[in-house]
Amino acid sequence: MKNKKIYAAISICSLIWLFGCSGPSSDGAGSSASMIRIAQKARKSGNSEAAISFYNRALKIDPSSSAAYFGLAEVYIDTNLLDGALEYVKKAEELEGSPSRVAYLRAKVALLTGDSKKAEKLFMKSGSIDALNALGAIYDEREEHQKAQAMYKKVISMDPNYIDAYNNMGLSLLLSERYRDAIFYLENACSLPEANVTYRSNLALAYGLSGNISKARAVYAQDFEGDDLEEKVAYVEDLLASKKRSLK
Repeated sequence: MKNKKIYAAISICSLIWLFGCSGPSSDGAGSSASMIRIAQKARKSGNSEAAISFYNRALKIDPSSSAAYFGLAEVYIDTNLLDGALEYVKKAEELEGSPSRVAYLRAKVALLTGDSKKAEKLFMKSGSIDALNALGAIYDEREEHQKAQAMYKKVISMDPNYIDAYNNMGLSLLLSERYRDAIFYLENACSLPEANVTYRSNLALAYGLSGNISKARAVYAQDFEGDDLEEKVAYVEDLLASKKRSLK
């Protein structure tokens, strides 16, 4: 039986979706495309109000922009305004926006409302790289780790630089208690330019659960110091001790 304390410490992060918001090509400083690019940057920085404003500016320039409606849907999903998000997805669909992206965004809404079965069907319908990554998270949540890992491997084969697939693969392997393999994938995630404290903390956790506390400390030390560092290390030591007790 799995150690519940360790299981709870491992969170699959593919629900932090990264969707490449591709808009039409640029045709000038005041173009719809340039407004969309600014909106994407605002959303990425967490400024939802600015993102909404610039997507609306894009629609004033080009009312037929499905990309702007998709963007608005994503911001509304970010802020948990799910009914509004679905309305924007519908408008994008009416403008013949990408069917794959329509299915993907509807799947995100379904997942956030707790309907994982509907989300699974829609992610499969989408077939996009983000959808496959999200499917992996659904399977991990159900403790179907082999199915999840197959999804993450497929994503990596499609895009060798897709950081969340490496991260989620590593966490899924941790849940399967395959620590050496988990470290391999988490090291790969941390080698990519987008790697941040979240990815490095997952790697430190993997080293700690494998029994290598000194390496866990070294990884944590890239982002923490003093009491914060000692607290992180103590937490991993506690998890490792709990794991050992569960094996007796």
